[in-house]
Amino acid sequence: MIKRSAKEYLLLSITSFICLATLIFASIRFYQHDWATSVFDLVIATAMCYLFVYVYKTRDVDRTSMMLALAATISVSGAIYINGSVQYYWVYPAAIAYYYLFSPRTAVIINAVLMLSIYWVTYGAVDAVELSSMLVTLIISNIFAFFFAVTTKAHQQDLIENQDLSLLVNKTLALIVSSQSLPEVLDAIVSSIEAEYKDVMCSILLLDNTGKRLHLGAAPSLPDFYNQAIDGVAIGEGVGSCGTAAFTGKRVIVEDISSHAYWTPWQVLAAKAELGSCWSQPIITASGQVLGTFALYHKDKRSPGAMDIKLIEQFASLASIAIEKNKISQQIWQQANFDDLTALPNRNRMRVLLNQAIKNAHAGNRQLAVLFLDLDNFKDVNDTLGHASGDMLLQKSARRIAKCIGANDTVARLGGDEFVVIMSDLVERDRAEQLAQRLLNKLSRPFRLNDEVVQTSVSIGITHYPEDGLTLDNLLKNADQAMYGAKARGRNNYHYFSQSMREDALNRRQLIQDLRNAIKNNEFFLVFQPIVNLATGDIYKAEALIRWQHPSRGLVGPVDFIELAEESGLIIEISNWVFQQALAMVTRWRQRYHADFQISINTSPVQYKEGTGNIKQWLAQLQGYGAIAKGLAFEITESLLMENKSGVGDVLLAVQKAGIPLAIDDFGTGYSSLSYLKKYQTDYLKIDKSFVQNMSQDSNDMALCEAIVLMAKKLNIKVIAEGIETLEQKQLLGSIDCDYGQGYLFAKPVPTKEFEALLSRQLQLDLALA
Repeated sequence: MIKRSAKEYLLLSITSFICLATLIFASIRFYQHDWATSVFDLVIATAMCYLFVYVYKTRDVDRTSMMLALAATISVSGAIYINGSVQYYWVYPAAIAYYYLFSPRTAVIINAVLMLSIYWVTYGAVDAVELSSMLVTLIISNIFAFFFAVTTKAHQQDLIENQDLSLLVNKTLALIVSSQSLPEVLDAIVSSIEAEYKDVMCSILLLDNTGKRLHLGAAPSLPDFYNQAIDGVAIGEGVGSCGTAAFTGKRVIVEDISSHAYWTPWQVLAAKAELGSCWSQPIITASGQVLGTFALYHKDKRSPGAMDIKLIEQFASLASIAIEKNKISQQIWQQANFDDLTALPNRNRMRVLLNQAIKNAHAGNRQLAVLFLDLDNFKDVNDTLGHASGDMLLQKSARRIAKCIGANDTVARLGGDEFVVIMSDLVERDRAEQLAQRLLNKLSRPFRLNDEVVQTSVSIGITHYPEDGLTLDNLLKNADQAMYGAKARGRNNYHYFSQSMREDALNRRQLIQDLRNAIKNNEFFLVFQPIVNLATGDIYKAEALIRWQHPSRGLVGPVDFIELAEESGLIIEISNWVFQQALAMVTRWRQRYHADFQISINTSPVQYKEGTGNIKQWLAQLQGYGAIAKGLAFEITESLLMENKSGVGDVLLAVQKAGIPLAIDDFGTGYSSLSYLKKYQTDYLKIDKSFVQNMSQDSNDMALCEAIVLMAKKLNIKVIAEGIETLEQKQLLGSIDCDYGQGYLFAKPVPTKEFEALLSRQLQLDLALA
């Protein structure tokens, strides 16, 4: 459908209405036998019909307007000539229509011609008084129509300018919303304004990071020598229009550059650039921060109108939106690609850089190396000195690593205490080893963290492209495995990836998958080792130990799979199974063998973490078991007592509040901090078998065991000695008043049926003695 202008619709309406009206009048005149008037009306109707068709087809409004004006003048004059002054009323709509069809000046001229025509056709036909009245009323009508047309045109012009400005604003907003760079957006803003307003030159200047100098953002129409001269100008009161606007944060209007005091230092420059006036608006954020200036230049001396002020305000605001959007985009990109703590590239950015390095190495048939770094004992720093010190250690480590690498190398932080170094264009393989050695030396030097001096080290895994992997994931995975190889060799070391490490990783992955299947297929079972009262020989306690009957590997001990279960998170499902089995056993054995029978089950630190652990779920379930709940004891490690992450301490206190006995396993081999024994109520200490097995009458191990027992007695804690294998060891432990013993001297860990047989024999013996 054709979209027509308002003037086209006006002409179509006028011509169609006149055509219809004159046809009606012609019919009436024909009926009255007024043949001359009837023919005249038909001529007018035919002319209007022609004009209607002409404007409809050609859309030529200017020529149609002139033809319509000529036809109206002839028609009105002819009507008055034929029928006299009685037809004078046709003059007024014709006169007013001219102001709709033409500019006020053209309408005045055509109306003057119309009045002369009327004067000519009526001269002598009417008296002077009537003729004067006719002409005066027509002049008055013209005066009112003229001022109305002028006012309407000015209003219409304002509407057009506002519409043009709105279209320009919308176009600019679309540019800002698009993902174009800031220079492109600023240049597009300036160019679009200059295209719309031909006599304007625009400039956008941006404040630098210091907030003291303006730099060129966009000014395509200003001369290059002028832009170069003002680029980097310092802001201040009286420093040109833009320098002052940026300094004060207020609009600065300079109507005459050649005489204004603000422009004195640049008047020669402005004259050379043919600049007459400059209106500058500060670009300000919503919070009031000045970002730069938006300026309009004219070659002549000029003061701004209301529309000009509106223009510079709106486009300064749009420039502010564009600049702030660009800053936000940069911040998002920075956060997505760089580590907040160390300012190094993060995992995402590292992957992009490594992928590019692999492509370049492949294209140039070159090598590259990937070094995977893991700080040794970083967890100890976090646990003992706090996370603030841990963060400081990471920051200082990152700086040391960055100083070691070459200009073409890249270091990134993966997260935690892990870093990756990418060595591109590796001409000599020895470079990777040399860098690894420098890193070992630098990172093994002491770090000062506030008031503490910390000694740490790093373990490094090294892989090469293409022999150790062709893809990013393979290189990183193999470098990670090589790093664990360095840790296995004693830490503070570097290690190259090897095929055996790949096989170990595959076996490890397969074992994890087998663990998942073991839970589903019920491949686990429990064995029990008695805990003997050393004074009486009674067995009212036992430790539950898990075993895995693997379908192809046979019997697998916990040493081979518990660590994997902890790392993979499967320990939660496995420990839940152990808990249910032990709870069922202790319930049965209390009923059959002894009312105070107790089973100890080993728990993992993973189980005590708030949110992901399962100890609180156990406590909730035990609430419904009454006294039987105390028939289970939770064995924990000394290191768990020092954990203060993820609510571990809160979970331990909940265990204590629930009355569940706690036993510290392998006591003496970990931190052995007495303050934690004081903080958490502990029921049992289990002396590690390494002390028990080397005991003799005058040995240090004997002295240590005696000290542990004595300390425990003072704290009202029972002591269990592990690993008792000889009668001498039992007697020595009895002599220092150790409460319980556990080891091969009494029994190996045995399946449920064998352990129940052991309990039955003891029960029969007790009955016999009774």
